[in-house]
Amino acid sequence: MAAVVLALTGFSSGHKSSGRHKSSHSDSDGGGGCSSASQDHDSYTPSRTTGTRRASTLQDGTALVVSCATKAVPYATVEVSNPNSRQATFEVEFAFAEAAGKALSSQTKRVTVPARGTSNVQVKASPSLLAELDHCQVEPEADLVN
Repeated sequence: MAAVVLALTGFSSGHKSSGRHKSSHSDSDGGGGCSSASQDHDSYTPSRTTGTRRASTLQDGTALVVSCATKAVPYATVEVSNPNSRQATFEVEFAFAEAAGKALSSQTKRVTVPARGTSNVQVKASPSLLAELDHCQVEPEADLVN
């Protein structure tokens, strides 16, 4: 009977020791420098990266032919829209075309557009070009320059 009590006591106290040691080890891992270093790193890096991306990301604009050149009005008008929250300059690819769709003349024009606004750009057609002109074409995406 003494052996049974001794065995139970030894087993029980060994178990408690292991439990305390394990518990103590867990507490030091949970409250140690790893946790706080991880938190500082996570909170610092993403906010810095995110802020940089927002400041430098601008979108291309859109372009639309408002009117094509005619003999009475020898220039085409293109409207460029800026979706950005600040003024931006865009390049617009424009072409005067014949009935079959072949470009008679093409040009790239730059236009500065106010924040979330529109601006028009005019493209002049020569008298010889007007003789063959059927329609005007513009690339619908206005490329951001700045």
